[in-house]
Amino acid sequence: MNGLSKLFPQIDLLLSKAPRRSKYWYPLSLPTYGRAEIAEALESMCSFRTTMGDKTAMFEKSFARYLGCPHAVMVNSGSSADLLLAFAITNPESALLHPGDEIVIPAVTWPTQLWAPLMAGLKVSLADIDPTTFNISAATIERACSPRTKAVFLVHLLGNPCEMDCVMSLARDRNLLILEDVCEALGSTWEGQKLGTFGFGAAFSFFFSHHITTMEGGMVTLKDALHADHVRMLRAHGWMRDVSGTRSSPVDIDPRYVFMNWGFNVRPTEVQAAFGLHQLQKLPTFNARRSSLATQFWTFIDEAPHLRRPIVSPKAECSWFALPLLIDRDAPFSRLELTNYLEAQGVETRPIVAGNLARQPAARIIHGISHGDLAGADEIHERAFYIGLSPMVESQTMARLIDCLKAFLALY
Repeated sequence: MNGLSKLFPQIDLLLSKAPRRSKYWYPLSLPTYGRAEIAEALESMCSFRTTMGDKTAMFEKSFARYLGCPHAVMVNSGSSADLLLAFAITNPESALLHPGDEIVIPAVTWPTQLWAPLMAGLKVSLADIDPTTFNISAATIERACSPRTKAVFLVHLLGNPCEMDCVMSLARDRNLLILEDVCEALGSTWEGQKLGTFGFGAAFSFFFSHHITTMEGGMVTLKDALHADHVRMLRAHGWMRDVSGTRSSPVDIDPRYVFMNWGFNVRPTEVQAAFGLHQLQKLPTFNARRSSLATQFWTFIDEAPHLRRPIVSPKAECSWFALPLLIDRDAPFSRLELTNYLEAQGVETRPIVAGNLARQPAARIIHGISHGDLAGADEIHERAFYIGLSPMVESQTMARLIDCLKAFLALY
């Protein structure tokens, strides 16, 4: 780091004096970065190398190696990763899907996973959620399929893997393209295989509260070199500059400004990649800690009345993003009563992402969305919520959270 290690004492001092502005003693997330990430980012700024460059390429290679996937393309957010995946499969040069084709998406997910295929000209069929897992299943996917269905965009909600053997079997039977949104499940596996390596490609997010952080940031992973080059061009204006070198430049155009396709500008910065290089090294430790804390919490929940957690398949290893809970239908209290209590006690809560997307106002004004019965998604929408899970939480803080829930349940 070009001698910037001498800044560590000053960085440590600044970190020790950093104000804690949260009103919660148990917030959704806590900072997971420290002096190594800050010093690496400072090195990029002090050397005036802040736009996408060598550190971005290093982070992409390290991430691909960690995941076990040939190609990784960093972008400025997980939402941009969803967007580029949708445009990669509808790319005019080698389209796998065409305008009007249908893609199945979970009814409970982050909305950009829905907006991206719509923006790429696809129709969307919302699949219902199995409230025992909080995920779509092969059965709910099949019910959402029509003769126009050509793809499924999975989400492994809050870290819990979908039932990949059944899903992949259905995909083979129906000749469906599989995409994965792994923004909340980095490190989760199905029968030892990391999520994000099952289908055509996958999207990851490095937002502040996620498994690793680059503040904002994301990654697209792909198996095929041609489509990886398409995504690199989509990332930066349709520019040929960052592709693998398998293409020749037209002789009548300056090779520095050749545009082979259409595209956006969703490039990351070197400062983001600087964070990612160090965060990725810490990921195994982070995920081990998440697992330990989740086990402590689930041990209580499994014996608690009126509260249920998502079922995890014995074939899966779950790297929880958060602690999701579903309140029994016959519980003597509502979700609002419980979350209001927790918030008043200093515990931050959230609904399960956007709830049933079919009930969001935007879904009513945007054409191209269809769905059948979404009873499972309604259950999640009305009776589920989540509590944060940070690897920086102390065991005694988790015990205090459990005591807080015990005190509420004792009222009933």
